[in-house]
Amino acid sequence: MPVRTTVRSVVAAFAAAALAVLALVGASPAQAALPTPVSASTARSYLASLKVAAENRTGYSRDLFPHWITQSGTCDTRETILKRDGTGVVTSSACAATSGTWFSPYDGATWHAAADVDIDHMVPLAEAWDSGASAWTTAKRQQFANDLTRPQLIAVTDNVNQSRRTLRVRGERR
Repeated sequence: MPVRTTVRSVVAAFAAAALAVLALVGASPAQAALPTPVSASTARSYLASLKVAAENRTGYSRDLFPHWITQSGTCDTRETILKRDGTGVVTSSACAATSGTWFSPYDGATWHAAADVDIDHMVPLAEAWDSGASAWTTAKRQQFANDLTRPQLIAVTDNVNQSRRTLRVRGERR
């Protein structure tokens, strides 16, 4: 899914991914493995296809990226990631996580309530918008926001993710 981006965006995305992986290496057993990263040659191919362009957040709204769609049965994307990233996750008949343990690589915290966990987009939706998703169809933005095939979505501490999201929408970097 090629996207126009800035060099700063690419560096930020790779740095976030690297930090997440490093945090996981020494983490508690309450974590689950993330999706397997792409090979170095594939990553170089992706990087070579990027177009550098000026960022433009005009018209951005998180609502333009339909997310947490049904993935299987009654399970939506959020519930699927909670099961993938958690340990000992028990779900209701509606697929809601009723118990489990989640480790957040952002702050090293371990959580036992799904309500304390957000699903973070490693490439933020606002950044995707700036980088060309504004020209995508709603269906393509939905596909991006719910992508389970790449290491794009990760379970993290909710308030840490929300503070990062606020900075992203305001255009600040952290």
